[in-house]
Amino acid sequence: MRERIEDFLDRTERVQLLAAPTPLHALSGFSEYKDVQAYIKRDDMTGLGPGGNKVRSLEYILGEAVSIGCKKILAAGPVQSNLCTLTAAACARLGLECELVHNGEEPEKKEGNLLLNGLLGTVSHFLGSCDSSERNAYTEELAASYEKAGIPSYVVRNGATTGRGALGYTAAVREMKRQCEEMQIHNMTIFAPGGNGGVAAGLIYGNEMLGRPFRIVIISVEDDRDTLIRHIEKTIHETEKITGLTMEAAVEETAEISDLYRGAGWGMDTRESKEEILRFSRQEGIFIENIYNSKVVVGMKDWIRKGKAKGAVCYLHTGGFGSLFAQY
Repeated sequence: MRERIEDFLDRTERVQLLAAPTPLHALSGFSEYKDVQAYIKRDDMTGLGPGGNKVRSLEYILGEAVSIGCKKILAAGPVQSNLCTLTAAACARLGLECELVHNGEEPEKKEGNLLLNGLLGTVSHFLGSCDSSERNAYTEELAASYEKAGIPSYVVRNGATTGRGALGYTAAVREMKRQCEEMQIHNMTIFAPGGNGGVAAGLIYGNEMLGRPFRIVIISVEDDRDTLIRHIEKTIHETEKITGLTMEAAVEETAEISDLYRGAGWGMDTRESKEEILRFSRQEGIFIENIYNSKVVVGMKDWIRKGKAKGAVCYLHTGGFGSLFAQY
C-alpha cells in the first residue's frame, strides 16, 4: 500500500507552491515535562504569503485547476479567511486571476488578511451579513457567469477540505516520516487541529496508507467529536475515490479525537487558549492564533500532564499568522 500511495502522490496533478520540507524542531518551553521530547512542525512556514496549512491543499487543488485549463480561481470564506489569502497568494505566483467572496461587511480599514488580500491586488466581494450557504451559492453563481462568458473558472470549495485537498496532508505524512528518520525520532505522537476536518483527514489517511508511522491525536476546535468524525470520514471517502486506495480501518481506530478543548466552538477563546497564545509566544518566540492553534497546544499539554502522551510529541502548527492581526 505504501508504494501505491507514494506512486499516486508523485504522478497526480500538482503545482509547486510549498517550501518543503517545512521545519521540524524541538520546543524549548516543555522542559518541565520530564517524560516527553516536544517538537513543532512549522506549517506556518510553508513559504507562500503568510504561510499555513492550506498551501499543501492548494498544491493539489490548483494542480487540477491548471490541468483542465482554468484561468480564474474563486474562493470563499469569512473576512479573515486564511484560505482566501493563501489562494490569492498562490494565484499571484501561478499567474492566475483570483476573486474572493466574503460573508461580512467590507470594513473601512483593512486589517489582517484583508490587508494582505489588497496588497495582492485581489478582487473581493463582500456580501454583508449572510451565512456560509448563501456565500457559497453566490460563489457558484459567479463562477457560472464567468463560464458563460467563456472564462474557464474553478471554485476552491469547502475551505479546501475536499478529497483532493486532503492529499496535501497525505503527502505531509511522508515528509514527516522522512524527517523523523533523518533526526532519529521514534514513536512520535502528532497533535493537530480539527476544524472542518481537512488536515485531520489527510493526516489520518496518509498515516494509514504509509503503515501508521505516527500516533495521531486530533483536537477539535469547532464541533463535537461525532460531528468531526463524520466530516473526516466524508473527506477520506472523497480521497479514496481519487486515489483508488481504500482505508480499511475506521477513523476511530486510526486516530484519537478529542472535543474537550473546543469551548464554545470556532473562533471562541477559552480561558486556557487565551493564556496559551501569550505563553507560547513568550516561551518559544513563535506566534499562534485563537481559531485553531492555541486550543491544540492546550490539549497537547493536558495529555502530557495526564500521562496520555509520552516520548516524542509534536505540535502541528497550521499557521493563521495573517488573521492574528485582526484578533486583538
